[in-house]
Amino acid sequence: MEERGFLESMVEAIHQRHGFDVVAMDMTEFPLTMDVFLLASAENRIQSRAIADHVERTARNEGSRLHHREGYDEGSWILLDFVDLVVHIFLPETRSYYGLEMLWSDAPAMRFEDGGPDGPVRTPE
Repeated sequence: MEERGFLESMVEAIHQRHGFDVVAMDMTEFPLTMDVFLLASAENRIQSRAIADHVERTARNEGSRLHHREGYDEGSWILLDFVDLVVHIFLPETRSYYGLEMLWSDAPAMRFEDGGPDGPVRTPE
């Protein structure tokens, strides 16, 4: 599995279920076990679970296995741990409350916006 290709696939899977405000944070400079945090927002709990299901299915189709999942039943913050990449799917108010982007503001980040039919637009922050 090629890491950048996997990240792109995860972003696409999120966008296919109408996730928004997608940000990838490079965590390689921090003493953590993962390389990337991928953050996304969902309008409601049903959508957050639909995004999580689609991300898991896409990862499995690419040969990656989910190591750990948290928060699925509650749905306001779902964490999907693929070891090197950890996907966080939030409701907007939960994302704002925990502020991972602020907590890890020293991490290089890339924002992915829904670019319509041409795919996502990548904007380094």
